[in-house]
Amino acid sequence: MSTPSSAPTRRATAYTPEEQAAFLWLQGRMVELLLRHDLPRFGHIFGERQSAMATDERLRHYRELAVLMYLRDELFASILPRIKRRLSVAAPREMQTEHLPPRGRIDWARTSADGLRERPGEPPLTVTTRQRRRHFTTPENLLTVVTLLEYRTAVQRLLENELLLNRIQALRHPLHEIVTGCTRELAFPAFAGLVQASTAIISGHGPQTVAELVAAVAANLLPGRTSAYDELLAWRRKFTELQLLDRTRSAELPMLGSDPARDNYLYQLWLFYELADLLQQANRVQEWSVRTMQITFTWGSGNDQRTYQLQHDQGIAHHWNNAPGVRPDLYIVRADRQEVRAGSTLIWREPGYVLDAKYYRPHASSAAPGNPVKRVIADLHLTGERHGALLFAFQGQPEAPAAGAAAQADTTAPDVDAIQQVAAPLYEVTPNAIGQQTTTPDVRIGIWRVQPAITDGGQQTAQTLQALLDHIHAALKERVELRCRGVFLDRLSATAHGRLIDPADTQRRDGTQPLALDDLLLCPKPHVSAGRVDLVSLQHDCCTNAHVCHIVGQAGVQKPRRLTTIIDVIEATHAAQPEADADARIAVATQQVQIVVQRYADLVQPDIARYREWIRNKLDINVLFDTTPLLSDAQRDTLALARFLWEQIEHIKATNFAAPTLLFTGVLEEVSCNTLYKHCRPLCHAVTRQPLGKTLGTLGHSKGHGGANWKILEEDIVARGYWNEQVAPSQTLSLSVWVDMVKEMSDTRNKAAHKADVHPEQFQRLIHLYFGSTGSGFGVMNGLLLAWGK
Repeated sequence: MSTPSSAPTRRATAYTPEEQAAFLWLQGRMVELLLRHDLPRFGHIFGERQSAMATDERLRHYRELAVLMYLRDELFASILPRIKRRLSVAAPREMQTEHLPPRGRIDWARTSADGLRERPGEPPLTVTTRQRRRHFTTPENLLTVVTLLEYRTAVQRLLENELLLNRIQALRHPLHEIVTGCTRELAFPAFAGLVQASTAIISGHGPQTVAELVAAVAANLLPGRTSAYDELLAWRRKFTELQLLDRTRSAELPMLGSDPARDNYLYQLWLFYELADLLQQANRVQEWSVRTMQITFTWGSGNDQRTYQLQHDQGIAHHWNNAPGVRPDLYIVRADRQEVRAGSTLIWREPGYVLDAKYYRPHASSAAPGNPVKRVIADLHLTGERHGALLFAFQGQPEAPAAGAAAQADTTAPDVDAIQQVAAPLYEVTPNAIGQQTTTPDVRIGIWRVQPAITDGGQQTAQTLQALLDHIHAALKERVELRCRGVFLDRLSATAHGRLIDPADTQRRDGTQPLALDDLLLCPKPHVSAGRVDLVSLQHDCCTNAHVCHIVGQAGVQKPRRLTTIIDVIEATHAAQPEADADARIAVATQQVQIVVQRYADLVQPDIARYREWIRNKLDINVLFDTTPLLSDAQRDTLALARFLWEQIEHIKATNFAAPTLLFTGVLEEVSCNTLYKHCRPLCHAVTRQPLGKTLGTLGHSKGHGGANWKILEEDIVARGYWNEQVAPSQTLSLSVWVDMVKEMSDTRNKAAHKADVHPEQFQRLIHLYFGSTGSGFGVMNGLLLAWGK
């Protein structure tokens, strides 16, 4: 990535018309951008060069801007101060007839002769005198005033054009300083009296033309001596003759422009100021430090809006020992960038977007040159960045292949000629499946063509840069939450070779081998890169070693732990969803308990068919248990697992039945969602009128708070015939009674979910409500299956 001091020296060579036009436009556009945004840098970039003449009427506006601003300091700081110190003054001798006392020097000979002729013998009443009357109406001073008037007029004409384009920017344009300077100089007493005569000369109504005035000044100059008026004549020649520099040097003509050998650096600056101008036109700039070349801006809209920082040619941190530094040409990063540090040592930081700009000449391939692409890959690897782009100005034309060489052509090279760059890069450089094994798999390098184009006035450039910013925004706007995702290794697992996993086969980040599998965790780090997983030690790394654990120092974090009891599952569920409502946490807890029980069942291999038959008999609905579409096979197995777990708890004489409680009620809630909730309007909170969760608790408490939800159930379920309360020839079960039983049962379920503690008496009451009995009739589960009529 080039800098001003490292710009390569180019050999004089023939340039194509496309290159010459691009270089001319690049300089012309830079004139406008620098005058608009960074006037002090103008003098460092532009100066007089020697080159061939290349004119283009479309660049006339930029040429005038450049010349007017470039010649400003020479006129105001050098030429005019010297002219005013040694003004050209005319003092011709004149003979005057004066009354006494005279002002001039008396010519006694003429006075005596006049007296004898007019009043012989009497003393003279008037005398003849010689006088020198000094005045400033000289060709030199007239030319100075004419030059100031022409200079001011040219600047005012450009300002009028700027005013038509952008009124606000025209009011802040640096050309106003030239107008002010010209007006101030014309107010100088020696010049103020010449303004009227000079205006007449410019308009063609004076005694001489501007060309004759220039010739008169040149004729009065002393040979061998350089005066301020010599420099004024040279300044006027530059004012009319300087053009923007092209790329050829076949003839030695003075031109205004930047050094062609530093075209790559000029291209970088052009991209920076084009981006800055685009952001400012869109009112996106929050802060702009011209001195440090940093811009803080926003991009996106609504909830997708983010704040970024754009910087030019500044070093960024790399993470290799004894490696060279990295200075991206352009670098964009989020302003609220996340970092992980151990003291003052940087461990990790949120990635940005590296942009490398190259103004290489077209070459034999239509793809981007190889060396810049390799350099970007190396920079991303050194810095740990994942996103990069190569911006190049020209697209080469591939040479015709030699005879017989078509079969050996590189079929992996992109066909850039067939690609239309609209809102995406021409193509991307990414690691393939093999490369992803040894490098960051989600590295992306976009290849963009941003060519200075004179044909459309820069519209294509603006569209491309806007698409580039959209592309960068899409890559950086969504950040991965910095949190623990650790997962314990399963001790009961076999390798592909059929052997139990051995700690000797594993290795931690520091190269050491763990002593026990219980101490190992898989630590996914998607914030670092996709698919990044570390093998870490619970004792030595988790919440201890910041080089491996990136959440060290976060408030409230604890080392990961295995969930071995139901209360562990409940606590973890509450911690994972602290803002969720109680019913949502119950659903998650039920799901986790089912996973634990299923894992236990897979280990001991119980006879699930026997437990399903028990459930079938307990429900006492005969073949309906096997054929009803309201129950899925997975739900039937869950009921069987609940009975299996119930039996195991009784076998070991435990007293906590929270787990089977959650499994039984979880199936009931799923069936309720597929029946009652599916065919009724949403049940809402009595005060906020926000929809409530589709849970057993909502159904059980539907009669409370004025009974609005119960009225919905009556109208949508009972009145429409979905509920058939004649569940048996000799038994009825109304929806009202069913809801009352659900309310009592949901209280026990809440205790199981929040406290993981259900006593045997409470569990037996829940089973009675769930399955019913011979004396009391059907319960809530079999009653729902029998009563649902559609």
